[in-house]
Amino acid sequence: MFNRRDCLNVIPAVLALGGVATGAQAQNPRSMIRLLSPGQAPKPCALSDLKWLEGDWVGQMPFGPVENVVLPIAFAHMPGFVRATNADGVVFYEIVIFAQVGPSVANRVKHFSSNLEGWEARETYIERLLVDREGDTYFFDGITLSRTGPDSYTVFFLNRDGDKELDTIVVPFRRKD
Repeated sequence: MFNRRDCLNVIPAVLALGGVATGAQAQNPRSMIRLLSPGQAPKPCALSDLKWLEGDWVGQMPFGPVENVVLPIAFAHMPGFVRATNADGVVFYEIVIFAQVGPSVANRVKHFSSNLEGWEARETYIERLLVDREGDTYFFDGITLSRTGPDSYTVFFLNRDGDKELDTIVVPFRRKD
């Protein structure tokens, strides 16, 4: 059974996957990550700007395939569910919520093992506020979603262990047929 520590150990050094990024992104995926500075206000953004994420997606993580289902916006929330697998089975599940928080959007995540054991404490979740936006690229604190076409996007995720940066994981997604 995988837990958060196992996932960190499975992905010691991830390079941009072929065909995912070009130019500086392929050479340095970390350049696609932005962090919110203490006291920095989140970037204004309407949740409806992320409406393109609705639907069923399939992606490829370094250790195997990942599926992502994103539901339509309701009550200022756009929830999603992630299942990451490898040849041995389920690696982890995620519940993801994009939420309108005042004039900005937050990405909220809670992880679970294949046995539904929470990685985060029971009453907590990870919240990543929107740091910046450039067109269809949304820079949340430590994770970036970049729309690469009408039916594709790439996630850049800063993999950390506490305050230590390990690597940047690049996950290309395409809309499920």
